[in-house]
Amino acid sequence: MKVEWRREPPSRAVLEVEVPAEDVDREVRAAAARLATRVRVPGFRPGKAPRTILERYIGRDELYSEAVEELVTSAYRRAVAELGVVPIGRPEFDLPALGEGQPFRFVAKVDVSPEVDPGAYDSVRVPFEPVAVSDADIDGALEELRRRRGRLVSVTEPAAAGDFVLIRPMEVEGVERFQVGREVLVEVDAGVFPAEVEAALVGTVAGETRTAQVGESGRLVATVADVKRRELPPLDDAFAKAVGDFASVEDLRARVREQLEAEAAIRAREAHEEKVLAAVLEQATVELPVSMVEHEIEHLVADLRESLGRRGYALERYLEGAGKDLAGLREELRPRAERRLKMRFVLEEIARREGLVPTQEEIAAEEEKLAAELKQDLPRVREWLAAEGRREAMMELLGRRKTVAALVARAQGSPEDRS
Repeated sequence: MKVEWRREPPSRAVLEVEVPAEDVDREVRAAAARLATRVRVPGFRPGKAPRTILERYIGRDELYSEAVEELVTSAYRRAVAELGVVPIGRPEFDLPALGEGQPFRFVAKVDVSPEVDPGAYDSVRVPFEPVAVSDADIDGALEELRRRRGRLVSVTEPAAAGDFVLIRPMEVEGVERFQVGREVLVEVDAGVFPAEVEAALVGTVAGETRTAQVGESGRLVATVADVKRRELPPLDDAFAKAVGDFASVEDLRARVREQLEAEAAIRAREAHEEKVLAAVLEQATVELPVSMVEHEIEHLVADLRESLGRRGYALERYLEGAGKDLAGLREELRPRAERRLKMRFVLEEIARREGLVPTQEEIAAEEEKLAAELKQDLPRVREWLAAEGRREAMMELLGRRKTVAALVARAQGSPEDRS
């Protein structure tokens, strides 16, 4: 068998395969034998009809079609194994007519793993920028604590932004989330309900009826049952003790600062890591196979469907509300899918070049972490990891983490990572 191949963008292999005439003839005879056992030819027992009679009964095209299917499947498998090509997805075949006593030449096209050039990734330098926590940030956090512990009290003053208005819908036309006679508490100017509804409630008092035109055809007529305002507790030592048994407001303020600084440090590290990876990707060149991108888009759609389902929404309802269709959503997700794939391949190539693989200590630490999260014994977790490729997925995750950590350290100019 002769095989020639070339790579075409994007990451597609084109194989030109020639099957010798003797192999073709052998497969035609084998196909005739297989068909003879499956096809009932009048006057003959299964498998006993001569080929000439069988061909007259089923037609030569049927016989050759049977032979071609087996020839192509077998030859294609041998070709990719011989060349060391790693196919991704299903191949496409260009098949000529088969002729006995002649070689059979066909063309196969299939997506393959992309070639990855990570570029000058080792030259990437991104300074770390810490996130500062100001007194205003602490004041805001304390105010949020007060809001959480506040209580709603009825007021006689007209409703203003931030107030809560309890309404009783009287007429509802084309406005979701409202039903006639079912009371709803609406926070004014919060952006939770249609803007027209919230705007119509500004300045209302209990007993008043307001009408809101929503969009082109929506309409809501509702009576105000009550106007409530959030009453906040004073920021004093008693409040500090109620929040977390702190001795004073200063103690509470110190703890809030500590928490905000810890959160700011995490945000700073995440932002720095993202900048480093973005800079690395700019250096890299990866031609992604079309089929792989489409497959990744399917994963993203499935993830979105699952996420919406956990919140009680259907994907179709979400798309309808957003004015999109599935095709539009797929195109919207395409850049994200391409970036995820490119990142994966680039990190894998850098890990290969740098010899970055998880150590036994790192693997054991991850297993123990999983055991703690799952609240299971370590041996049982290891059995769980051994099933359905979970251990391979864990190893890939650890490898990516290690590679990212090395890139980030080098980007900051850490002395131990400059080599």
